[in-house]
Amino acid sequence: MLLRSSAVLVAVLLTFPAAPAQEGVSDLTAVQNSKFLTQNQLDRWLFEGEQGETVIAHVASKDFDPILGLARTGAKDDKPLIEVDDPGSESRFVLRLPEKGKYEIRVNAFKFQGGGNYTLRVQRFQASPLAIGKPLVGTLDRDGKGYHYFPGVKDRLLVPEVLGAPSEAWRTLDFKGRDTKGWGGTAFVEDDGDGYVIVSGQPNQRYDLVVREGRRHDLAAGPEQPGTLQRGEADVWSFPGKPGDFRLIEIEKKGEMQARLVFAPVDKAAEQKLGGEDRPAITLLPVASRGGKLRFAAVLGREGRYQLQLVAASAATYKLVSRDPSVTLAVGKEDAGTLPVGGAVFHRFDAKAGQLLQAALTSHKFVPQLRLYDARGVLVAAGGDDPDSSTVRITHMAVSGGTYRLQVSSVGDGGGGEYRQELAEAKVEELKLGDRGKGTLAAGATDFRAFDGKEGQTVFLSVRSAAFDPAVSVRSPDGVLLAADHESAAATGSLLAIKLPKDGRYVVWIGSRRGAGDYTVRLIDGD
Repeated sequence: MLLRSSAVLVAVLLTFPAAPAQEGVSDLTAVQNSKFLTQNQLDRWLFEGEQGETVIAHVASKDFDPILGLARTGAKDDKPLIEVDDPGSESRFVLRLPEKGKYEIRVNAFKFQGGGNYTLRVQRFQASPLAIGKPLVGTLDRDGKGYHYFPGVKDRLLVPEVLGAPSEAWRTLDFKGRDTKGWGGTAFVEDDGDGYVIVSGQPNQRYDLVVREGRRHDLAAGPEQPGTLQRGEADVWSFPGKPGDFRLIEIEKKGEMQARLVFAPVDKAAEQKLGGEDRPAITLLPVASRGGKLRFAAVLGREGRYQLQLVAASAATYKLVSRDPSVTLAVGKEDAGTLPVGGAVFHRFDAKAGQLLQAALTSHKFVPQLRLYDARGVLVAAGGDDPDSSTVRITHMAVSGGTYRLQVSSVGDGGGGEYRQELAEAKVEELKLGDRGKGTLAAGATDFRAFDGKEGQTVFLSVRSAAFDPAVSVRSPDGVLLAADHESAAATGSLLAIKLPKDGRYVVWIGSRRGAGDYTVRLIDGD
Protein backbone atom coordinates (compact mmCIF):
# COMPACT_ATOMS: atom_id res chain seq x y z
CA MET A 1 0.00 0.00 0.00
CA LEU A 2 2.82 2.38 0.85
CA LEU A 3 4.61 1.60 -2.40
CA ARG A 4 1.48 2.36 -4.43
CA SER A 5 1.06 5.78 -2.72
CA SER A 6 4.68 6.64 -3.43
CA ALA A 7 4.21 5.82 -7.11
CA VAL A 8 1.22 8.14 -7.30
CA LEU A 9 3.19 10.91 -5.60
CA VAL A 10 6.06 10.53 -8.09
CA ALA A 11 3.63 10.70 -11.01
CA VAL A 12 2.09 13.90 -9.73
CA LEU A 13 5.47 15.50 -9.27
CA LEU A 14 6.52 14.55 -12.77
CA THR A 15 3.46 16.11 -14.38
CA PHE A 16 3.40 19.33 -12.37
CA PRO A 17 4.68 22.32 -14.43
CA ALA A 18 8.21 23.22 -13.46
CA ALA A 19 9.05 26.75 -12.38
CA PRO A 20 11.97 28.51 -14.03
CA ALA A 21 15.13 27.27 -12.36
CA GLN A 22 17.45 29.99 -13.66
CA GLU A 23 17.51 33.41 -15.24
CA GLY A 24 19.67 35.03 -17.85
CA VAL A 25 20.21 38.78 -17.42
CA SER A 26 21.54 41.03 -20.21
CA ASP A 27 21.64 44.75 -20.89
CA LEU A 28 19.61 45.80 -23.92
CA THR A 29 22.15 47.77 -25.96
CA ALA A 30 21.39 46.80 -29.58
CA VAL A 31 18.41 46.81 -31.90
CA GLN A 32 18.87 43.14 -32.79
CA ASN A 33 20.00 40.61 -30.22
CA SER A 34 20.65 36.88 -30.62
CA LYS A 35 20.92 34.41 -27.77
CA PHE A 36 20.47 30.77 -26.78
CA LEU A 37 17.69 30.00 -24.31
CA THR A 38 18.24 26.93 -22.17
CA GLN A 39 15.27 24.86 -21.05
CA ASN A 40 13.62 26.08 -17.84
CA GLN A 41 15.16 29.55 -18.22
CA LEU A 42 13.79 33.11 -18.25
CA ASP A 43 15.89 35.69 -20.12
CA ARG A 44 15.66 39.31 -18.92
CA TRP A 45 16.83 42.20 -21.11
CA LEU A 46 17.30 45.38 -19.02
CA PHE A 47 17.03 49.03 -20.14
CA GLU A 48 16.25 52.53 -18.86
CA GLY A 49 12.99 53.88 -20.29
CA GLU A 50 11.40 57.33 -20.51
CA GLN A 51 7.76 58.20 -19.90
CA GLY A 52 5.74 57.94 -23.14
CA GLU A 53 8.54 56.12 -24.94
CA THR A 54 7.29 53.57 -27.47
CA VAL A 55 8.82 50.09 -27.28
CA ILE A 56 8.35 47.67 -30.19
CA ALA A 57 9.63 44.16 -29.46
CA HIS A 58 9.68 41.08 -31.65
CA VAL A 59 11.10 37.66 -30.77
CA ALA A 60 11.43 34.77 -33.23
CA SER A 61 12.84 31.25 -32.93
CA LYS A 62 12.98 28.13 -35.05
CA ASP A 63 13.53 25.97 -31.97
CA PHE A 64 10.72 26.79 -29.52
CA ASP A 65 7.44 28.66 -29.02
CA PRO A 66 8.53 32.00 -27.50
CA ILE A 67 6.60 34.11 -25.00
CA LEU A 68 7.43 37.81 -24.85
CA GLY A 69 6.78 40.21 -22.00
CA LEU A 70 7.65 43.64 -20.56
CA ALA A 71 7.83 44.45 -16.85
CA ARG A 72 9.19 47.07 -14.46
CA THR A 73 12.49 45.89 -13.04
CA GLY A 74 12.29 45.34 -9.29
CA ALA A 75 8.50 45.70 -9.07
CA LYS A 76 7.08 44.16 -5.89
CA ASP A 77 4.44 42.03 -7.57
CA ASP A 78 6.71 41.13 -10.54
CA LYS A 79 3.61 41.28 -12.73
CA PRO A 80 4.40 42.13 -16.38
CA LEU A 81 2.85 45.20 -18.00
CA ILE A 82 2.23 43.07 -21.08
CA GLU A 83 2.78 39.42 -21.98
CA VAL A 84 2.03 37.90 -25.39
CA ASP A 85 2.12 34.42 -26.86
CA ASP A 86 1.34 34.84 -30.55
CA PRO A 87 0.65 31.76 -32.67
CA GLY A 88 3.62 30.03 -34.21
CA SER A 89 7.31 30.65 -33.64
CA GLU A 90 7.22 34.37 -32.90
CA SER A 91 5.65 36.94 -30.60
CA ARG A 92 5.52 40.74 -30.70
CA PHE A 93 4.11 43.76 -28.88
CA VAL A 94 4.02 47.56 -28.94
CA LEU A 95 3.75 49.52 -25.66
CA ARG A 96 4.23 53.13 -24.60
CA LEU A 97 5.93 53.26 -21.20
CA PRO A 98 3.79 54.70 -18.37
CA GLU A 99 6.68 56.40 -16.55
CA LYS A 100 10.41 56.87 -16.43
CA GLY A 101 12.27 53.99 -14.85
CA LYS A 102 14.00 50.64 -15.22
CA TYR A 103 12.32 48.03 -17.38
CA GLU A 104 13.04 44.54 -18.66
CA ILE A 105 11.92 42.58 -21.70
CA ARG A 106 11.34 38.93 -20.84
CA VAL A 107 11.75 35.93 -23.13
CA ASN A 108 10.87 32.36 -22.19
CA ALA A 109 9.48 29.21 -23.79
CA PHE A 110 5.84 28.19 -23.43
CA LYS A 111 5.46 26.66 -19.94
CA PHE A 112 9.27 27.00 -19.72
CA GLN A 113 9.53 23.87 -21.85
CA GLY A 114 11.95 23.79 -24.74
CA GLY A 115 14.73 26.12 -25.70
CA GLY A 116 17.19 27.03 -28.42
CA ASN A 117 18.39 29.98 -30.44
CA TYR A 118 16.24 33.08 -30.77
CA THR A 119 16.46 36.63 -32.08
CA LEU A 120 15.05 39.61 -30.18
CA ARG A 121 14.57 42.84 -32.12
CA VAL A 122 13.67 46.01 -30.20
CA GLN A 123 12.86 49.47 -31.51
CA ARG A 124 12.43 52.44 -29.15
CA PHE A 125 11.35 56.01 -29.91
CA GLN A 126 9.32 58.98 -28.70
CA ALA A 127 6.23 59.49 -30.85
CA SER A 128 3.88 62.47 -30.96
CA PRO A 129 0.13 62.22 -31.58
CA LEU A 130 -1.32 62.60 -35.06
CA ALA A 131 -4.96 63.33 -35.95
CA ILE A 132 -6.29 61.68 -39.11
CA GLY A 133 -7.03 64.25 -41.81
CA LYS A 134 -5.19 67.12 -40.10
CA PRO A 135 -1.77 68.23 -41.44
CA LEU A 136 1.15 68.76 -39.09
CA VAL A 137 4.66 70.13 -39.34
CA GLY A 138 7.52 68.16 -37.79
CA THR A 139 11.30 68.11 -37.63
CA LEU A 140 13.39 64.99 -38.18
CA ASP A 141 15.68 64.03 -35.30
CA ARG A 142 19.46 63.66 -35.52
CA ASP A 143 18.98 60.18 -36.99
CA GLY A 144 16.70 61.54 -39.71
CA LYS A 145 13.48 60.12 -38.21
CA GLY A 146 10.11 61.49 -37.19
CA TYR A 147 7.62 59.36 -35.21
CA HIS A 148 3.86 59.77 -34.81
CA TYR A 149 1.02 57.64 -33.48
CA PHE A 150 -2.68 57.79 -34.30
CA PRO A 151 -5.82 55.99 -33.12
CA GLY A 152 -6.27 53.05 -35.49
CA VAL A 153 -9.84 52.06 -36.27
CA LYS A 154 -10.48 48.66 -37.83
CA ASP A 155 -11.33 48.44 -41.52
CA ARG A 156 -9.95 51.77 -42.71
CA LEU A 157 -7.84 52.63 -45.76
CA LEU A 158 -5.34 55.40 -45.02
CA VAL A 159 -3.26 57.50 -47.42
CA PRO A 160 -0.23 59.11 -45.71
CA GLU A 161 1.59 61.88 -47.55
CA VAL A 162 4.81 63.74 -46.82
CA LEU A 163 4.59 66.87 -48.96
CA GLY A 164 7.37 67.16 -51.51
CA ALA A 165 8.74 63.68 -50.75
CA PRO A 166 8.24 60.27 -52.44
CA SER A 167 6.23 57.53 -50.74
CA GLU A 168 9.51 55.88 -49.73
CA ALA A 169 9.92 58.71 -47.18
CA TRP A 170 7.46 57.10 -44.77
CA ARG A 171 6.28 53.75 -43.45
CA THR A 172 3.33 52.73 -41.30
CA LEU A 173 3.02 50.18 -38.50
CA ASP A 174 -0.02 48.59 -36.90
CA PHE A 175 -0.74 48.08 -33.20
CA LYS A 176 1.64 45.08 -33.17
CA GLY A 177 4.49 46.91 -34.90
CA ARG A 178 3.95 45.21 -38.27
CA ASP A 179 4.38 47.08 -41.55
CA THR A 180 1.04 48.03 -43.11
CA LYS A 181 2.25 50.06 -46.06
CA GLY A 182 0.73 48.57 -49.17
CA TRP A 183 -0.61 49.21 -52.64
CA GLY A 184 -0.47 52.70 -54.17
CA GLY A 185 1.05 54.35 -51.10
CA THR A 186 -1.83 53.30 -48.85
CA ALA A 187 -2.05 51.56 -45.49
CA PHE A 188 -4.94 49.31 -44.50
CA VAL A 189 -5.91 49.11 -40.81
CA GLU A 190 -7.10 45.58 -40.04
CA ASP A 191 -7.64 45.89 -36.26
CA ASP A 192 -8.36 48.51 -33.63
CA GLY A 193 -5.36 49.93 -31.79
CA ASP A 194 -2.82 52.71 -32.19
CA GLY A 195 -0.91 52.79 -35.46
CA TYR A 196 2.35 54.56 -36.21
CA VAL A 197 3.85 56.64 -39.02
CA ILE A 198 7.64 56.86 -39.30
CA VAL A 199 9.07 59.59 -41.55
CA SER A 200 12.65 59.40 -42.88
CA GLY A 201 14.90 62.00 -44.44
CA GLN A 202 17.80 64.35 -43.75
CA PRO A 203 18.53 64.99 -40.03
CA ASN A 204 16.95 68.17 -38.62
CA GLN A 205 14.90 68.70 -41.78
CA ARG A 206 11.33 69.99 -41.45
CA TYR A 207 8.45 68.08 -43.06
CA ASP A 208 4.72 68.41 -43.65
CA LEU A 209 2.70 65.25 -42.97
CA VAL A 210 -0.96 64.44 -43.44
CA VAL A 211 -2.74 61.09 -43.19
CA ARG A 212 -6.07 60.98 -45.01
CA GLU A 213 -8.76 58.34 -44.62
CA GLY A 214 -10.38 56.85 -47.70
CA ARG A 215 -14.06 57.73 -48.04
CA ARG A 216 -16.27 54.65 -47.89
CA HIS A 217 -19.24 53.98 -50.17
CA ASP A 218 -21.57 51.10 -51.02
CA LEU A 219 -21.39 50.05 -54.65
CA ALA A 220 -24.73 48.98 -56.13
CA ALA A 221 -24.88 47.05 -59.39
CA GLY A 222 -26.26 48.97 -62.35
CA PRO A 223 -26.51 52.72 -61.78
CA GLU A 224 -23.59 55.00 -62.61
CA GLN A 225 -21.70 56.37 -59.61
CA PRO A 226 -19.84 59.71 -59.97
CA GLY A 227 -16.86 60.69 -57.87
CA THR A 228 -14.29 63.46 -57.32
CA LEU A 229 -10.87 63.10 -55.73
CA GLN A 230 -8.14 65.56 -54.88
CA ARG A 231 -4.49 64.55 -55.01
CA GLY A 232 -3.75 62.02 -52.25
CA GLU A 233 -7.42 61.22 -51.56
CA ALA A 234 -9.02 57.79 -51.83
CA ASP A 235 -12.48 56.32 -52.33
CA VAL A 236 -13.38 52.80 -51.22
CA TRP A 237 -16.42 51.18 -52.86
CA SER A 238 -17.70 48.01 -51.15
CA PHE A 239 -20.09 45.37 -52.44
CA PRO A 240 -21.11 41.82 -51.44
CA GLY A 241 -20.20 38.79 -53.51
CA LYS A 242 -20.44 35.02 -53.55
CA PRO A 243 -18.70 32.20 -55.46
CA GLY A 244 -19.48 32.29 -59.16
CA ASP A 245 -20.59 35.94 -59.31
CA PHE A 246 -19.29 37.87 -62.31
CA ARG A 247 -18.57 41.60 -62.29
CA LEU A 248 -17.47 43.98 -65.02
CA ILE A 249 -16.36 47.25 -63.42
CA GLU A 250 -15.62 50.25 -65.64
CA ILE A 251 -14.16 53.53 -64.41
CA GLU A 252 -14.25 56.42 -66.87
CA LYS A 253 -11.78 58.93 -65.46
CA LYS A 254 -10.22 62.34 -66.00
CA GLY A 255 -6.97 62.80 -64.12
CA GLU A 256 -4.40 60.38 -62.74
CA MET A 257 -5.59 57.64 -60.43
CA GLN A 258 -4.88 54.04 -59.51
CA ALA A 259 -7.48 51.36 -58.88
CA ARG A 260 -7.54 47.83 -57.57
CA LEU A 261 -10.19 45.21 -56.79
CA VAL A 262 -9.69 43.17 -53.61
CA PHE A 263 -11.47 40.69 -51.37
CA ALA A 264 -11.85 42.45 -48.02
CA PRO A 265 -14.06 40.47 -45.60
CA VAL A 266 -15.36 42.44 -42.64
CA ASP A 267 -14.03 39.77 -40.26
CA LYS A 268 -10.76 38.61 -41.76
CA ALA A 269 -9.92 36.36 -38.80
CA ALA A 270 -13.18 34.45 -39.19
CA GLU A 271 -12.57 34.13 -42.94
CA GLN A 272 -9.14 32.59 -42.29
CA LYS A 273 -10.62 30.08 -39.82
CA LEU A 274 -13.07 28.78 -42.41
CA GLY A 275 -10.25 27.18 -44.40
CA GLY A 276 -10.76 24.64 -47.13
CA GLU A 277 -11.02 27.28 -49.86
CA ASP A 278 -9.14 25.99 -52.89
CA ARG A 279 -10.20 28.72 -55.28
CA PRO A 280 -8.89 32.29 -55.48
CA ALA A 281 -11.07 35.07 -54.09
CA ILE A 282 -10.86 36.92 -57.43
CA THR A 283 -10.08 35.61 -60.92
CA LEU A 284 -9.50 38.48 -63.35
CA LEU A 285 -10.36 37.99 -67.02
CA PRO A 286 -8.33 39.96 -69.62
CA VAL A 287 -10.03 43.21 -70.59
CA ALA A 288 -8.33 46.32 -71.95
CA SER A 289 -7.95 49.50 -69.90
CA ARG A 290 -7.46 52.32 -72.38
CA GLY A 291 -9.01 55.52 -73.68
CA GLY A 292 -9.43 57.02 -70.22
CA LYS A 293 -11.12 53.88 -68.85
CA LEU A 294 -10.03 51.38 -66.23
CA ARG A 295 -11.72 47.98 -66.46
CA PHE A 296 -11.94 44.91 -64.23
CA ALA A 297 -13.70 41.72 -65.34
CA ALA A 298 -13.77 39.33 -62.40
CA VAL A 299 -15.23 36.00 -61.36
CA LEU A 300 -15.64 36.01 -57.56
CA GLY A 301 -14.62 32.97 -55.54
CA ARG A 302 -15.60 33.68 -51.93
CA GLU A 303 -18.62 34.66 -49.86
CA GLY A 304 -18.14 38.10 -48.34
CA ARG A 305 -17.27 41.71 -49.01
CA TYR A 306 -15.26 42.99 -51.96
CA GLN A 307 -13.80 46.45 -52.45
CA LEU A 308 -12.82 48.66 -55.35
CA GLN A 309 -10.16 51.05 -54.05
CA LEU A 310 -9.32 54.28 -55.92
CA VAL A 311 -6.36 56.55 -55.09
CA ALA A 312 -5.74 59.85 -56.91
CA ALA A 313 -2.25 60.96 -57.98
CA SER A 314 -3.75 64.28 -59.17
CA ALA A 315 -7.11 66.01 -59.02
CA ALA A 316 -9.52 63.62 -60.75
CA THR A 317 -13.17 62.99 -61.55
CA TYR A 318 -14.67 59.67 -62.52
CA LYS A 319 -17.82 57.75 -63.37
CA LEU A 320 -18.09 54.20 -62.06
CA VAL A 321 -20.35 51.36 -63.24
CA SER A 322 -20.46 47.81 -61.84
CA ARG A 323 -22.63 45.14 -63.44
CA ASP A 324 -22.86 41.65 -64.87
CA PRO A 325 -23.30 42.35 -68.60
CA SER A 326 -23.30 38.68 -69.64
CA VAL A 327 -25.78 37.89 -72.42
CA THR A 328 -27.55 34.55 -72.04
CA LEU A 329 -26.83 32.20 -74.93
CA ALA A 330 -28.58 28.83 -75.09
CA VAL A 331 -26.82 25.77 -76.48
CA GLY A 332 -27.96 25.31 -80.07
CA LYS A 333 -28.64 29.02 -80.61
CA GLU A 334 -26.96 31.95 -82.36
CA ASP A 335 -26.64 35.56 -81.30
CA ALA A 336 -25.77 38.73 -83.20
CA GLY A 337 -24.06 41.57 -81.39
CA THR A 338 -21.77 44.57 -81.60
CA LEU A 339 -18.33 44.73 -79.99
CA PRO A 340 -17.35 48.20 -78.69
CA VAL A 341 -13.96 49.35 -79.95
CA GLY A 342 -11.37 48.14 -77.45
CA GLY A 343 -14.06 46.46 -75.33
CA ALA A 344 -15.34 42.95 -74.64
CA VAL A 345 -18.71 41.17 -74.73
CA PHE A 346 -19.56 38.18 -72.54
CA HIS A 347 -22.07 35.39 -73.24
CA ARG A 348 -23.08 32.94 -70.52
CA PHE A 349 -24.58 29.47 -70.77
CA ASP A 350 -25.05 26.41 -68.58
CA ALA A 351 -23.25 23.15 -69.35
CA LYS A 352 -23.25 19.67 -67.84
CA ALA A 353 -20.20 17.56 -67.05
CA GLY A 354 -19.21 15.55 -70.10
CA GLN A 355 -21.08 17.79 -72.54
CA LEU A 356 -19.15 18.38 -75.78
CA LEU A 357 -19.54 21.96 -77.00
CA GLN A 358 -18.45 23.86 -80.09
CA ALA A 359 -18.45 27.67 -80.36
CA ALA A 360 -17.83 29.79 -83.45
CA LEU A 361 -17.31 33.56 -83.60
CA THR A 362 -17.51 35.37 -86.97
CA SER A 363 -16.87 39.02 -87.82
CA HIS A 364 -15.89 40.92 -90.94
CA LYS A 365 -15.35 44.15 -88.95
CA PHE A 366 -12.50 43.03 -86.66
CA VAL A 367 -10.10 40.12 -86.17
CA PRO A 368 -12.13 37.90 -83.81
CA GLN A 369 -10.77 36.41 -80.60
CA LEU A 370 -12.80 33.94 -78.52
CA ARG A 371 -12.14 32.70 -74.99
CA LEU A 372 -14.12 30.18 -72.93
CA TYR A 373 -14.11 30.21 -69.10
CA ASP A 374 -15.58 27.69 -66.68
CA ALA A 375 -17.66 28.52 -63.59
CA ARG A 376 -14.52 29.41 -61.61
CA GLY A 377 -13.22 31.79 -64.26
CA VAL A 378 -10.51 29.39 -65.45
CA LEU A 379 -9.67 29.66 -69.15
CA VAL A 380 -10.48 26.26 -70.67
CA ALA A 381 -10.33 27.02 -74.41
CA ALA A 382 -9.32 29.89 -76.68
CA GLY A 383 -8.87 30.71 -80.35
CA GLY A 384 -8.04 33.63 -82.61
CA ASP A 385 -4.40 33.31 -83.67
CA ASP A 386 -5.02 33.77 -87.41
CA PRO A 387 -5.19 37.49 -88.34
CA ASP A 388 -6.47 36.59 -91.83
CA SER A 389 -9.46 34.59 -90.65
CA SER A 390 -12.91 36.08 -90.04
CA THR A 391 -14.08 33.04 -88.05
CA VAL A 392 -12.60 31.42 -84.95
CA ARG A 393 -13.81 28.08 -83.53
CA ILE A 394 -13.18 26.32 -80.24
CA THR A 395 -14.24 22.90 -78.92
CA HIS A 396 -14.46 21.95 -75.27
CA MET A 397 -15.75 19.01 -73.26
CA ALA A 398 -17.03 20.23 -69.90
CA VAL A 399 -15.25 18.61 -66.97
CA SER A 400 -17.73 20.01 -64.47
CA GLY A 401 -21.21 21.46 -64.71
CA GLY A 402 -22.09 25.08 -64.09
CA THR A 403 -22.18 28.47 -65.75
CA TYR A 404 -19.63 29.01 -68.53
CA ARG A 405 -18.74 32.26 -70.26
CA LEU A 406 -17.62 33.09 -73.79
CA GLN A 407 -15.62 36.31 -74.12
CA VAL A 408 -15.77 38.09 -77.48
CA SER A 409 -12.94 40.53 -78.22
CA SER A 410 -10.65 41.61 -81.03
CA VAL A 411 -7.03 40.57 -81.40
CA GLY A 412 -4.97 43.33 -79.81
CA ASP A 413 -8.15 44.86 -78.32
CA GLY A 414 -8.10 47.49 -81.03
CA GLY A 415 -11.13 46.69 -83.18
CA GLY A 416 -14.88 46.51 -82.91
CA GLY A 417 -18.11 46.11 -84.87
CA GLU A 418 -20.80 43.56 -85.67
CA TYR A 419 -20.32 39.83 -85.04
CA ARG A 420 -22.19 36.53 -84.84
CA GLN A 421 -21.74 34.06 -81.99
CA GLU A 422 -22.78 30.40 -82.37
CA LEU A 423 -22.91 27.69 -79.72
CA ALA A 424 -23.82 24.08 -80.39
CA GLU A 425 -23.42 20.63 -78.92
CA ALA A 426 -21.08 18.59 -81.10
CA LYS A 427 -22.52 15.68 -83.05
CA VAL A 428 -20.86 12.42 -82.05
CA GLU A 429 -21.00 9.16 -83.98
CA GLU A 430 -21.25 5.92 -82.01
CA LEU A 431 -18.35 3.44 -82.05
CA LYS A 432 -18.94 -0.15 -80.96
CA LEU A 433 -16.46 -2.82 -79.93
CA GLY A 434 -15.08 -4.66 -82.93
CA ASP A 435 -16.50 -2.21 -85.49
CA ARG A 436 -14.30 -0.44 -88.01
CA GLY A 437 -15.47 3.12 -88.62
CA LYS A 438 -14.56 5.40 -91.49
CA GLY A 439 -14.48 9.17 -91.76
CA THR A 440 -13.06 12.18 -93.54
CA LEU A 441 -11.31 14.86 -91.53
CA ALA A 442 -11.49 18.39 -92.92
CA ALA A 443 -8.50 20.73 -92.60
CA GLY A 444 -8.34 22.26 -89.11
CA ALA A 445 -11.34 20.26 -87.90
CA THR A 446 -11.88 17.64 -85.18
CA ASP A 447 -14.03 14.52 -85.46
CA PHE A 448 -15.67 12.76 -82.53
CA ARG A 449 -16.65 9.16 -81.79
CA ALA A 450 -18.29 7.86 -78.61
CA PHE A 451 -18.50 4.42 -77.02
CA ASP A 452 -19.98 2.91 -73.86
CA GLY A 453 -17.54 1.36 -71.40
CA LYS A 454 -17.48 -0.30 -67.99
CA GLU A 455 -15.25 0.23 -64.99
CA GLY A 456 -12.06 -1.86 -65.22
CA GLN A 457 -12.55 -2.71 -68.88
CA THR A 458 -9.46 -2.53 -71.15
CA VAL A 459 -9.86 -1.35 -74.75
CA PHE A 460 -7.50 -0.68 -77.66
CA LEU A 461 -8.19 2.28 -79.95
CA SER A 462 -6.64 2.41 -83.41
CA VAL A 463 -6.81 5.36 -85.82
CA ARG A 464 -5.04 5.10 -89.19
CA SER A 465 -4.82 7.40 -92.19
CA ALA A 466 -2.73 7.49 -95.34
CA ALA A 467 -3.49 11.20 -95.74
CA PHE A 468 -2.58 12.80 -92.39
CA ASP A 469 -0.81 12.25 -89.05
CA PRO A 470 -3.58 11.47 -86.51
CA ALA A 471 -3.72 13.30 -83.16
CA VAL A 472 -6.01 11.20 -80.95
CA SER A 473 -7.27 11.61 -77.38
CA VAL A 474 -9.93 10.02 -75.18
CA ARG A 475 -12.11 11.77 -72.57
CA SER A 476 -13.92 10.10 -69.67
CA PRO A 477 -17.71 10.42 -69.14
CA ASP A 478 -17.12 13.56 -67.05
CA GLY A 479 -14.76 15.18 -69.58
CA VAL A 480 -11.39 14.30 -68.04
CA LEU A 481 -8.54 13.59 -70.48
CA LEU A 482 -7.56 9.91 -70.05
CA ALA A 483 -5.11 9.26 -72.87
CA ALA A 484 -3.59 11.05 -75.84
CA ASP A 485 -1.30 10.24 -78.75
CA HIS A 486 0.06 13.27 -80.56
CA GLU A 487 3.22 11.60 -81.90
CA SER A 488 1.65 9.27 -84.47
CA ALA A 489 2.45 9.35 -88.21
CA ALA A 490 0.60 8.58 -91.42
CA ALA A 491 2.72 5.44 -91.87
CA THR A 492 1.91 3.94 -88.46
CA GLY A 493 -1.25 5.69 -87.27
CA SER A 494 -2.23 5.91 -83.61
CA LEU A 495 -2.76 3.07 -81.12
CA LEU A 496 -3.92 3.62 -77.53
CA ALA A 497 -4.51 1.07 -74.75
CA ILE A 498 -6.86 2.31 -72.03
CA LYS A 499 -8.20 0.81 -68.81
CA LEU A 500 -11.56 2.48 -68.22
CA PRO A 501 -12.01 4.04 -64.74
CA LYS A 502 -15.81 4.04 -64.57
CA ASP A 503 -19.03 3.10 -66.28
CA GLY A 504 -20.26 5.58 -68.84
CA ARG A 505 -19.90 7.13 -72.27
CA TYR A 506 -16.38 7.89 -73.49
CA VAL A 507 -15.56 10.33 -76.30
CA VAL A 508 -12.71 9.97 -78.82
CA TRP A 509 -11.24 13.16 -80.34
CA ILE A 510 -9.64 12.72 -83.76
CA GLY A 511 -7.55 15.58 -85.11
CA SER A 512 -4.50 16.05 -87.31
CA ARG A 513 -0.94 17.17 -86.70
CA ARG A 514 -0.42 17.59 -90.46
CA GLY A 515 -2.76 17.21 -93.39
CA ALA A 516 -6.39 16.09 -93.76
CA GLY A 517 -8.40 13.39 -95.51
CA ASP A 518 -9.83 9.90 -94.98
CA TYR A 519 -9.19 7.74 -91.92
CA THR A 520 -10.32 4.53 -90.23
CA VAL A 521 -11.01 4.04 -86.52
CA ARG A 522 -11.41 0.76 -84.65
CA LEU A 523 -12.25 -0.13 -81.04
CA ILE A 524 -10.98 -3.51 -79.81
CA ASP A 525 -11.87 -5.31 -76.56
CA GLY A 526 -8.64 -5.96 -74.66
CA ASP A 527 -10.08 -8.31 -72.02
